[in-house]
Amino acid sequence: MKNVSIHITPHNVELSPRSRNFIETKISALSRFAGDMLGAEIILRGKRGADRLFSVSARVALPGHDLQGNARHAKLHGAIDQLVARLARLARKRKTRLVSAFRRPTKKQIKPWPGADALLFSP
Repeated sequence: MKNVSIHITPHNVELSPRSRNFIETKISALSRFAGDMLGAEIILRGKRGADRLFSVSARVALPGHDLQGNARHAKLHGAIDQLVARLARLARKRKTRLVSAFRRPTKKQIKPWPGADALLFSP
């Protein structure tokens, strides 16, 4: 697994080295489905508003279209887990699309019914 640059931006959240390591471990696990990952940008937002939820959004840079996801949860680690699950789902969908795009259906050989030779080639 190659090292992927992961940029984490906290807003109204104290980002400890333990939390940073947790995020980097979770995001780097996405390389299982998106091995061509170029980088990731994660934005953490602290508890605000009436619902008092943590908000996490991420953009994973890939060749072609990027993956983007958002998650909200009462706990920061819960929001990160939800986000990684959404990104993993999108990465699996992308991988499936890429695999089936390169799969070419084989041409079916048309077999004539029995006795067709006598009808087609009769003098």
